[in-house]
Amino acid sequence: MGLLGLLVVFGGIVLYEMPRLVREKLWRELAVFLGIVSIGFGLSWLQTMGLPTKSWAEIAGPMGESIWNGVANLFSSH
Repeated sequence: MGLLGLLVVFGGIVLYEMPRLVREKLWRELAVFLGIVSIGFGLSWLQTMGLPTKSWAEIAGPMGESIWNGVANLFSSH
């Protein structure tokens, strides 16, 4: 797809979502939205360049599992 294609796709997403968030003054949601879009754009750009990237499941899975185990230990000790 290339960098130009990514700019068009992600730019379209931002142009579709951002005006409503600004109009309704949802600043926190706008910050989260732009952060997620930026991360998505960065990962997509790395993939188009052929660089190895990790999937979200490989990153979030172990973190979620350790959080789940910590919460389970908190409730099982009582």
